[in-house]
Amino acid sequence: MAESDAPNFMLTHPLGESHEGRFLHDLRAISQSPTDHGLLRLYISRLQASNRDAQGARAAETAFDELMRMRSVRLYHLRNTDLMVMYEPTQVDGVEKCLMKLLRLWGADPLLVRFKADPRKNKLASWYDMAEDFPKVMNFAERQVGEQTAAGKTLAELVAEREVAKANTERGVPMTPIGLGRAEESLARVDLSSFTRRQAICAFVEDGKPEPVFTEVFVSIADLRETVMPGTDFAANPWLFQRMTQTLDRRVMSQMSRKEDESLLRDGFSVNLNVATLLSEEFLTFDDNFAPSSGDIVLEVRLEDIFSDLSAFTFARDFVHERGYRICIDGVTFRTYPYADSNRLGVAYSKLMWSPDMAAMMGTERAQKFKDMIRERRRGRTILSRCDNDAAVRIGSQLGITLFQGRHLDTVLREKS
Repeated sequence: MAESDAPNFMLTHPLGESHEGRFLHDLRAISQSPTDHGLLRLYISRLQASNRDAQGARAAETAFDELMRMRSVRLYHLRNTDLMVMYEPTQVDGVEKCLMKLLRLWGADPLLVRFKADPRKNKLASWYDMAEDFPKVMNFAERQVGEQTAAGKTLAELVAEREVAKANTERGVPMTPIGLGRAEESLARVDLSSFTRRQAICAFVEDGKPEPVFTEVFVSIADLRETVMPGTDFAANPWLFQRMTQTLDRRVMSQMSRKEDESLLRDGFSVNLNVATLLSEEFLTFDDNFAPSSGDIVLEVRLEDIFSDLSAFTFARDFVHERGYRICIDGVTFRTYPYADSNRLGVAYSKLMWSPDMAAMMGTERAQKFKDMIRERRRGRTILSRCDNDAAVRIGSQLGITLFQGRHLDTVLREKS
């Protein structure tokens, strides 16, 4: 059969694998209060072939456009082309109206000929009562991801996903001002060396193997929390958390100034600091110990910290540039990347966190615009972080990203050594 004669309907949705993983992740995130959400499954796979092509899949998404703009629904494509719709219970009428659009669109399909008049009584959709059906839905999502694992996911990747879900559901109680005081007292005494982690930022060379460009040195907040204040969510209040990290900055700089790791000094490293820290006396002491002239030290500054006082950041940036440091914008998300322009902010790098949304947009006009943005900011200026599997690296490469960080790179580097 000639390529032009091939059927154009989809048997497997290209976004299914990544969306099923995201669906399971989101279900785990709401597991403490599932009744705050409703769920609908559209059985697009049951439609006849002519309604089950790429255009039909887009029609299903378009029907929910307004609710998606309001962030009242989330859509997840399954590999078999079905669509899961998670929505806020207050929007159930809106979801029914969206479904009615599709019933009219596909009304001539044999599946709907007898049932097209009632959005609650048709074979195109199933509505779930999350109070009763949540365990069943969770079991289904885990089976779907389990099938992906059997098809190629490693045990390490599965464990990583579970740890992320656990972190999302077991954050603990919010930190209070009194708790901050206790945390700062503890930070003054605790030995940070057992909580210090390293993770390489890598570029891929010609043989397809990652080569470290520099190494990030950071403190594991999750591990530190379990020692200093177990059961407390440090990040619940961003202002208290920032104050605590300024205390942490001083301890980290003091530890690194001892220069106990010669490999870091030789190969280069990055460390995450607050803007206020860069303007402090403690940083001057740190600078006296390093005073780089070859650009081997990268200072990572969070995006929200930069924009909370842009003039202070500009002053700090110019100072550290004169001293030979480079700056990386940290904490950049898929949605904030357009604002984290490394060219306009005058920095060396921006660190973009991997998101399943990046996989979802591939093949669309939005992906091309995103790729153009990366190119305008010059190759090698965007680092894709939290790459826990090969798919993140592949999609990042397709978007023109050349620097990567995450558990997947850690695994490859260990196997290489």
